[in-house]
Amino acid sequence: MRLDIDARFIPFALIIWINSVLAISDLKLISLAIVFLITLISFYKKINYLYALVALVAVVSSFAHESKVRISELTPGIPVVVYAKVISDIESSSGKNIGIFRQEDTYSVIGKTFRIEETGLKENKGFEYKSKIKLDFNQINPNIGFGTKLKAQGYLKEYNFQNITYSIKVDKVQIVKSPNLLDKSLNSIRAKFLLVTSKTKGDAVELLPGLILGDTRNQTESLNQDMRNSGLTHLTAVSGGNIAILLLVIIWLCQKFNFDLKRQILIGLVSLVLFALLVRTEPSVVRASFMGAVALLGLFKGTRKHGLSALAITICLTLLIDPNLSTSWGFSLSVFATAGLLLFTRPFADQISRVIPKIPEALAVLIAVALSAQISTAGLIAGFSGQITLWSIPANMLVAPVIPFVTILGYLTLLFSNVFFPLGLFLGHLAAYFANWIGFVANQFSSFDSSIIQVPKGLVGFLVVSLTTGLIWLSLFLIMKFKLINLKILGFLICVGFLILFLMKNNYSRSWPMRDWQFVMCDVGQGDGLVIKDATGKVLVVDVGPNGKIMNDCLKSLDVKSIDALILTHFHADHVQGLEIVRNRHEIKKIYVTWVEDPIYEVKRVREILQEFKTTHMKAGDSINLGEMVIQCLWPTANKIEIGSIPNNSSIVNLVTIKNASFLLTGDIEPPAQEAIRNLWKIPQVDVVKIPHHGSRFQDSKFAQWTKARLALISVGEENNYGHPANSAIDLFRDSGMQVLSTDEVGSIAIEISPHDSIQVSTKE
Repeated sequence: MRLDIDARFIPFALIIWINSVLAISDLKLISLAIVFLITLISFYKKINYLYALVALVAVVSSFAHESKVRISELTPGIPVVVYAKVISDIESSSGKNIGIFRQEDTYSVIGKTFRIEETGLKENKGFEYKSKIKLDFNQINPNIGFGTKLKAQGYLKEYNFQNITYSIKVDKVQIVKSPNLLDKSLNSIRAKFLLVTSKTKGDAVELLPGLILGDTRNQTESLNQDMRNSGLTHLTAVSGGNIAILLLVIIWLCQKFNFDLKRQILIGLVSLVLFALLVRTEPSVVRASFMGAVALLGLFKGTRKHGLSALAITICLTLLIDPNLSTSWGFSLSVFATAGLLLFTRPFADQISRVIPKIPEALAVLIAVALSAQISTAGLIAGFSGQITLWSIPANMLVAPVIPFVTILGYLTLLFSNVFFPLGLFLGHLAAYFANWIGFVANQFSSFDSSIIQVPKGLVGFLVVSLTTGLIWLSLFLIMKFKLINLKILGFLICVGFLILFLMKNNYSRSWPMRDWQFVMCDVGQGDGLVIKDATGKVLVVDVGPNGKIMNDCLKSLDVKSIDALILTHFHADHVQGLEIVRNRHEIKKIYVTWVEDPIYEVKRVREILQEFKTTHMKAGDSINLGEMVIQCLWPTANKIEIGSIPNNSSIVNLVTIKNASFLLTGDIEPPAQEAIRNLWKIPQVDVVKIPHHGSRFQDSKFAQWTKARLALISVGEENNYGHPANSAIDLFRDSGMQVLSTDEVGSIAIEISPHDSIQVSTKE
């Protein structure tokens, strides 16, 4: 099949892209040299002079843009006054519980600035500054919404995300002008749709706002991780695919009413404008709208050349307006995905129909779209995320049939939630069924640990994966074109290849931990998550860390499905915040907690999560038999220690023995509790001790020697803000004759103690 591609505009797009990258970097001279070289070649070889003109325009545009947005006078750390218009919804972040302290809830918006005044210098400076800036608030005025013009006083900070250079920590804010009628109307339309989605059930509550409006504020980290690991995260961002579906429906309705082509185009353009306004007119949204229309144009024309020409023009115009997008992963993803759909969808669909003659054309196109999108963006996704998801193609194929339904029903919900709320609510529940299927598929494919292959991030990962993907598909094309192998044999070999890859990955994932592990300290970051198992298969879990997704992944890697006993040593967030996900995904038979209920806000949250469970308080002297395990509680006593941190010093301390192996689990006890335990108990030498409180510098000087342990472990987050683990704590245990390992250096730690009392250690970075 001959590729019918109009390539006239592609070189222009490439020249502008390359020059934009060079001009916004420190390689401006190279950019100018390229312009000179192209001009020289054009003169001697009589190449079209337009190439030189395009290169020159690209450089001038980039330099002009840089002079507008990069102002050397801005000094991070000084007080400023900013005049801006809010161009985003309010993003809220709940304060985390850190030790005995609780951070305040924070709020942020993105503003389009008009003017900045620096007020912290001897000579105050003010200047026009038209760029995006992030505004951070401790308290948000409920009257601040999209379209609000405000005056904010605060401190300037450096910030680098999605072409936003600075942020402001706002101390005082004044509303200069309320949103205009259009902005108020759009805010109201969105609010009513979000109200409908909040009344749905399952993952739809989180997914529908993202699928329809690109609003992912309410998505939990657990669902975000599932979507990333399954290769479905692109669905919750506004994409050309959603817009194409919307336009297809609109044009189909226009044709049903016998509208001529001009009316169809006009209605389509109006729909795109309304869509962009509702989803917010960020560059990504405008880009997705334009590129979605481009992809649709290519499909309607039945040829790829019109779409590719329009795509190249889109690249030129977009980069001339904002050269910084040349280094944006999102922009590149949009370009590659659209180009892939235009180039590969029709040939793939034709080839699938030829190989499988009886396949419905719609299904062939569906498979072709999934293949085209994955092949064209595989390298970029690998370079950005540092991983390849092997199951992304089947996952996308499984959810592809529901995307049109959830999209159409979602936009009908958006319409009728503002026209006739009961009908909007009904349509929202219908859309939720399809959205929940996406969540289900994401969760199932994310659970395949062996589906994730780690690759280098950045340019290296992009090139490696892109070249590998290209070679694979080129080989398949040549094999099929020249009939080097029977198609059935080819299909069989592909399946065998995937099976071998799966088994190899599965074997790798199972190489940690060792087969007969007894104790695992999961790397949960700045927190605790411990797992103990005996030969009978009984499982004890002590604390669940600050992130339930990470703890759940660790339990999954250990093949733990049921928890016979769960002990929560105390109620600080870094020990209990992951409880909800662990509870939802595992059968928990018995739960033990400390009797000291402090801090009360975390106790209340734990109670709500465990309201259907019976919990038992543990106190010094209690003993639990669990299979071959004997769990002896050494602390806390019935008397509460009022010195230092009350929750920390009320941590449950257990001595767990399994035949010849012993583990001393110390929670976050501080010197007063450590000294009290020393005076209260005399214990034999233990094999492994968990150094209290993540290796904090607050350690009783005699506690390490009292344990007489052979190996000391620290559960601690990498580069945390507390200075954990302290060198003084590490030296204290090392000077007592112990080897010290910490999760921030070696990752999760697995222990097996042999019948001959040798300690086998396996780590997973």
